[in-house]
Amino acid sequence: MVKLTVNGKEVEVPAGTTILHAASAAGFSIPTFCYNPRMDPAGSCRICAVELEDSKRTVMGCITQVTEGMKVLTESSKVHEARKTNLELLLLHHPLDCPVCDCGGECPLQNMSFAYGGSDSRFESHRNDEPEDMKSEVLVFNSNRCILCGKCVRICDEIQDVHAIGFINRGFDTIIGPPLGKKLDCEFCGDCLEVCPTGAITDRFVRYQFRPWQMEKTETTCTSCSSGCRMVVDTENESIVRISSREGLGPNEGSICVVGRFGFNGVQSKSRLETPYVKKAQRLVPSTWDDVLPELSTKLSAIVSRGEGRVAGLASSRLPLEDAFIFQRFMRQALKSNFLDTEARQGLMNMALPLVSATGSLRPLVDHEDIVKADLIVVLGADPAVESNITGLAIKKAVRKNRAALYLVHGRDVSISSRAREVIRLAPGYEAVFLRALRETLSSGTGDLSPEVRVRLDNWGVNPDAFLRLVSDVKSSKRTIFVTGRRFHRSDAAFEASHELIRLMGERGLFASEGSGLFVLPESGNDLGVLMMGASFEWLPGLLEAKNSEQRSVWESHWNTKLPSGGGGLREILGGIEAGEIRALISFGVDPLRFLPDSAGVRKILSKLELIVVADLFQGPLADMAHYVLPAASSFERSGHVVSAEGFVQPVAAAMAPWGNALAEGNMILRLAAQMGRPLPFDSLEAVSAEIFRIFPDLRPSTRNAAYFQGKTGEILLSIPSSQPPHKAERESVNSRMADFLKQPPHSIAAPTPDDKVAKEENTFVMTLSKSINHAGTQTLLDSNLMTIEGEGLLRVPRQWARKMKLKKGACVSVSTPHGRISLPIEPVSGMADGEVHFPFHFADARFMELFPGSVSFNVHSGAQSGQTIDVKVEPIA
Repeated sequence: MVKLTVNGKEVEVPAGTTILHAASAAGFSIPTFCYNPRMDPAGSCRICAVELEDSKRTVMGCITQVTEGMKVLTESSKVHEARKTNLELLLLHHPLDCPVCDCGGECPLQNMSFAYGGSDSRFESHRNDEPEDMKSEVLVFNSNRCILCGKCVRICDEIQDVHAIGFINRGFDTIIGPPLGKKLDCEFCGDCLEVCPTGAITDRFVRYQFRPWQMEKTETTCTSCSSGCRMVVDTENESIVRISSREGLGPNEGSICVVGRFGFNGVQSKSRLETPYVKKAQRLVPSTWDDVLPELSTKLSAIVSRGEGRVAGLASSRLPLEDAFIFQRFMRQALKSNFLDTEARQGLMNMALPLVSATGSLRPLVDHEDIVKADLIVVLGADPAVESNITGLAIKKAVRKNRAALYLVHGRDVSISSRAREVIRLAPGYEAVFLRALRETLSSGTGDLSPEVRVRLDNWGVNPDAFLRLVSDVKSSKRTIFVTGRRFHRSDAAFEASHELIRLMGERGLFASEGSGLFVLPESGNDLGVLMMGASFEWLPGLLEAKNSEQRSVWESHWNTKLPSGGGGLREILGGIEAGEIRALISFGVDPLRFLPDSAGVRKILSKLELIVVADLFQGPLADMAHYVLPAASSFERSGHVVSAEGFVQPVAAAMAPWGNALAEGNMILRLAAQMGRPLPFDSLEAVSAEIFRIFPDLRPSTRNAAYFQGKTGEILLSIPSSQPPHKAERESVNSRMADFLKQPPHSIAAPTPDDKVAKEENTFVMTLSKSINHAGTQTLLDSNLMTIEGEGLLRVPRQWARKMKLKKGACVSVSTPHGRISLPIEPVSGMADGEVHFPFHFADARFMELFPGSVSFNVHSGAQSGQTIDVKVEPIA
């Protein structure tokens, strides 16, 4: 430790600490332009000048390390003069356009000019008058306002690892922008926009539309994915103007992705449902809550009176904890049915079921901080930067800063591929046999491959040397983390592969070893929380088994009611409807007709229902069939809590008034239950929150902020941690249950035979539905901002195949199966397996889904939808 004094106050800090951080620890702030707590200091702006009392000289606080006995002055006449001079030089070429600059009113340069009088310059020079770079549809670069602090370049390089912009030219001609004057081509995360201390980078979607002091700011949690990013929503007159972040805020520490930053216009679309609708004479006509609720309650009561299990319910995984808790209690207690399910059934349940069986928890043992410190990271069937941007940043940092070994097991290159030690190509559906081979090789102790495994790897197209390097690194690594994502969870063999992965990790002691573990990437903002609240038929709140009479009795005693024991998920719901046993369906934000391939067959089944109730933001295929359509509030119009992939429980806050007469699903249910004469014991969703936190103290709010925040003039402010419950699973408890899990025999796998070749005939590919970085679900297709960035679905094909066919981006090809044929534009992509093509699922409309078989299949063990990949023939259109 090193002792020094700052403005006469003694402080002790670790050796190697800079004056900037030492002053912050002593309670004194120093202004900066170029400094950012997450990036290496650059020392380019010189605004952080401080005086050393002993030597009477000024030094830069952001790059000068403290020494024993150092005496620092952060404010003195010499410091003031140095900062004023630097401001004069920065303003030498800066245009005087504050009245029209979007940054006016929240500009650190403007604030410091007023503070130090730097606007009165002793120097003379011409003002810059370079034209704005308007080539990008998203960001505008104004080099005239740029002070060349370099924060935008460094955050793109050091944090995002994208390298999309840089310094161009030299001397007075230096500007910042994409290389060679090209159009900006990046992930459009907007981090460069966020850290710019002037108006040199502006948001094209909202420029000239606001003044900072006119807007109300609301801190909330993004629900577009499972990262749990904290963000700031700026509104004016109950309308969202922009979304920004704050340096150091939340687990994301100030970074948010393209969907989180720019994807807010969809909830303000004219297509939003504003009022309840009732079907009359085969048409949906507007109504009111006062008219709809009594009529709906009468019909539901009549159906419930016929016996248990007559009503089924579906709940979106974006519902907050409170609404999910109310949903499942309403279904089980008021409607006497355990036929309920969530969007997690589309894939995540393949992992969730074996994980809860083995560990007793859905919360992870590791978080992003552990990922950064890991020795070995194995990514299985995931594109972390696309599925959970902040997880992707953590993985990139682990490799860049700590030289972690990264292995990617996937069918194509993804954004982290360039950082991987090995990219192991694996066709979809082969995950389970791959992991079985890996586990058996690790257990053999020979350090070499058996002839049988070598033949299998060859048939699967897996490089045996890369496989052996993975085996070696798993054996030697002290901190190993496996990451699974969408492709892994939605594979036809996902349930078996999850069992195999958990067993492999258990046998290697990775659930017991600190810093090691499994990190699962859910697809939606509250997948984990909705399941924890019991919104699937398998579990009651707290992940108690609904079919276990002893565990069920816990909630029967608490609610003083008899709970149904049967039930089922989406598979059983469709079967029950077809058999005539289920007579009503209530859907809160889930539309099976959008994601099930046999929409005609599913539509025929659903047509047998007496009653369909849909609560959603927009009208969709299921709403077209519904008898009642109810307007739901968006995540910007409601309050509640969601659970992130790291296990944090964070608040969602209402930033604007509900759209029209929209209600949060939980409030709909409370009013409907009361109307049915079966009221739930809550008068508001806040009361539900209190009940959840009372019963589950570990689900009380928790988050993680960075060590330092950044103030309005760039000053560094120490973050003060608050007391909160742990967000990770308890390792001792998990390890105890894992011992019992390992005593069970391995799960059976239908392993391919050695001559089962993956290769296909010419022009035949395996088509997989993948996620786009620019969209989340299908509702973002109604967002004008995101559709400007990516407005159509392109079939991603191997670049080498496109070159052979002499096809370029945008060329149309014929995509056919035995069930249908469509025409799609293509995008040639390097780094794809020869036998695969990918299409963004957001754009998979009814016409596209006709390519799939005319039947719906489910995993026999998990009930999750299977058959989500299909063989297609792709041919150029003459």
